[in-house]
Amino acid sequence: MNIKSFAPRSLFLFAALLLLSNSAISQQRRLINYTEISALIHGSTSLTGNPTFNGFRTRTGITKLLNENFGLGFALGTDNYRKSGGGNYNTLPITLNAAYYLDPKLSGLKLDAYGGYAVKLFNNLSKGLTAGAGLSYSIPVNGGLNLGLQTGYNYQKIDFPASFQISENFDMGTIRLGLGLTFK
Repeated sequence: MNIKSFAPRSLFLFAALLLLSNSAISQQRRLINYTEISALIHGSTSLTGNPTFNGFRTRTGITKLLNENFGLGFALGTDNYRKSGGGNYNTLPITLNAAYYLDPKLSGLKLDAYGGYAVKLFNNLSKGLTAGAGLSYSIPVNGGLNLGLQTGYNYQKIDFPASFQISENFDMGTIRLGLGLTFK
């Protein structure tokens, strides 16, 4: 096993163990679910010719609140990027997430950051490192649901095998604009 494939797995295993710890303190914590639908608007790319990439994202995750304002969790999603002039890149990112809620009732402003890896489970999926950070504002719909608007920056690396001669590895940055639901 090489270190590149071991590092993401060990990072996710560590996070899972952290979230599932069964101490007296963790019994006072809550789990929340966050689901989002977002547009990914071109920001930058490392490809020559600077083609434009725009995309669409769906993501859902679970966050364990560690105190009234801060939570850690993980998420699974799909990102679809279209390159101007042709080309389609689909990713399946698995990320570790951190969220800071300014209001302990989980409404109002929230800061978030995430990082992980887009895995290649099928032939039509691209793989590579992913990371980002953002800001959202949510309002309560009822006691267990918030609706939020969000924005942020998303980084995605697209990796190809060394034997893949058609394309090169590249990076892209996008601005994320979307809607989110928080189930608390």
